[in-house]
Amino acid sequence: MKHRDVVATGRRIIEHITHRTLDLGAAPVVLDGSAFTDPVRHAREREVLFRRTPQVIGWAGEVAEPGDFIARDVDGVPVLVTRDRDGELHAFLDACTHRGMRVSRDVPEPEGLSGTGCGSAQRFRCGYHGWTFGNGGELTGLPSRPQFPGIDPKEFGLRRLPVALSAGLVVVGLRPEVEVAGALDELADAYAGFPYDRTRAVVSERFELDCNWKLTVDVNVEAYHVPFLHTATIDGIVLNHGIVDTWGPHTRFAVPIVGFEQLAEVPEESWPARLPMVNVQTVLPSTVLIESPLSTTMLRIYPGDRPNRSVVHMTEGTWEPLGEQSIATAGANHETNKRVLVTEDFPGAESCQRGFDAGLPTMVVGMGESAVAHWHRVWDDALATAGD
Repeated sequence: MKHRDVVATGRRIIEHITHRTLDLGAAPVVLDGSAFTDPVRHAREREVLFRRTPQVIGWAGEVAEPGDFIARDVDGVPVLVTRDRDGELHAFLDACTHRGMRVSRDVPEPEGLSGTGCGSAQRFRCGYHGWTFGNGGELTGLPSRPQFPGIDPKEFGLRRLPVALSAGLVVVGLRPEVEVAGALDELADAYAGFPYDRTRAVVSERFELDCNWKLTVDVNVEAYHVPFLHTATIDGIVLNHGIVDTWGPHTRFAVPIVGFEQLAEVPEESWPARLPMVNVQTVLPSTVLIESPLSTTMLRIYPGDRPNRSVVHMTEGTWEPLGEQSIATAGANHETNKRVLVTEDFPGAESCQRGFDAGLPTMVVGMGESAVAHWHRVWDDALATAGD
């Protein structure tokens, strides 16, 4: 955040701590439980919110230099983003145009990184039959060329997808017609103080959950549950005196860490860029960026193959140049965050799903869970207004 935003945020949170309050919605909301079980809605969500909507898949710093690439699974679609030798950014379906194998699968990951799908490469050779592509997508190598008469290599480069950098994030479209340029312009000022242009992924893990993807998002955007679900981890550390901001459909939910009120004794011009709080930024449709004094985390949350399944890609990044210390620190932060999410939040969401699967007809969202209500309204509105 810019310093003026740091100060404004700090003042709001100190006010809440002083008066033992938090940002509240206008009224409780009752949601239809079928939103988590209806297979027709589930298919509609995948079409409207994922296939037709720009998707955040990484930080701009991951593809900052010529040769950089990231390979990510995006709601089941293999996506490859590259920066070529001239500095131009590209996105492709990560599938060989011969037989469909992922062309990035055999490129080694840089030393020290784990599961990130990041690297640097001038070319990608398919591990199945050796078809080779430049990082601009062109087909440069076709073994046994005489066996392919009439096949023009110029017509069989990697299939292009829309890509752009917006608000410091890598944004792609899963279909050629998805408009990604300027997709997150309304977030540019809010994210300006975060050095996403130099943030690199260090470690990433994939988790399959037995719950609807919306429940997986919900656990990240309210702190009402902290004293009950997080008794073994962050209860007593994270305080339910949060603030909620919206920029179009996107949200920022921020909660203080114990001791935040001590900032009141420090001159505002000396406040740190990273306040002692957990800053949860959620981008349509379901990417969650979590900033704390120590860590930078991205959760890419997608629907599973059924309404009561979801997939989470949990990635820990670093603002610092990649090196032994920054990699070790990010790895330790990843393990700490896993204790909270994987042992408490995710099982909690899965338990909620069992209630809806058993026929629970509604979900109640309180005034202190206003970001939850906001997101369900956004998703519902998107489905209602989208064409066939």
